[in-house]
Amino acid sequence: MNDNNLFSIGEVAKAVGITRKTILNYETKGLVQPDKKDGASGNRYYTIDTFTKVRTIRILQNLGLTLDEIREYYNGTTDLQPMIQRLEKMRDELNLTIEKLKERICENSGVVEEITIEEQTVYCRIHNSVTIEEKTVFLRNTALEAMRKYGTDTTRRMYFTEQYADNPEKVSYCVAVPPESQGEYIVNVPELKAVSLFHHGAYEDIPIAIKKLISYAEENNIKLTGTFRYLYLEGPPQHKDKSKFITQIIAIVE
Repeated sequence: MNDNNLFSIGEVAKAVGITRKTILNYETKGLVQPDKKDGASGNRYYTIDTFTKVRTIRILQNLGLTLDEIREYYNGTTDLQPMIQRLEKMRDELNLTIEKLKERICENSGVVEEITIEEQTVYCRIHNSVTIEEKTVFLRNTALEAMRKYGTDTTRRMYFTEQYADNPEKVSYCVAVPPESQGEYIVNVPELKAVSLFHHGAYEDIPIAIKKLISYAEENNIKLTGTFRYLYLEGPPQHKDKSKFITQIIAIVE
């Protein structure tokens, strides 16, 4: 068909990076229809509008939506709020992964930043702990308790600990749980201001990173609460070599 305003099914498939069979499946599902069909050969042709729709369908499909959900979206017969929440969760999970990968290449290692920590819901247990071995055991046990009772919030770092300048042996062990969680040991942590850096190396060297945060705060007239949070991006589950551990060290601001 000699019409420069139309795309063949092969052209659409190639441009979007899918197969002809995929487009035919979209037709079967009632998502698109050919704008023109060659009666003799049965070849299908599409306008730029239909091409754009095919491209959008593929993007939504790649984001995890089913073809039935996409059809309901186009027909206006679905509640969009759950879909938005699902995509927002996916975005947050992706951001966490990107942050971790950037830290793998030491992009921001040792650089102090002023940050805002979003509010979140955690399962929190407090124990007096001195050695790294004790802290490791308490953290793992708390994580097991939290996940068995409430599940986990995958849009947040899995767990963190908090220690206090006025009582170094007191440690809060916190595990991210779904925001709707309610019950014993559930704490809703408000939004907080903080200064932070990413520490690459053994946990035994964390005090050096803390001193750096304190010095930064003093130089910039930032008043700290004395609460220090440790977010574990990568550690023993991923590495035996301590030099490859990645911990975000956070000093909470008043």
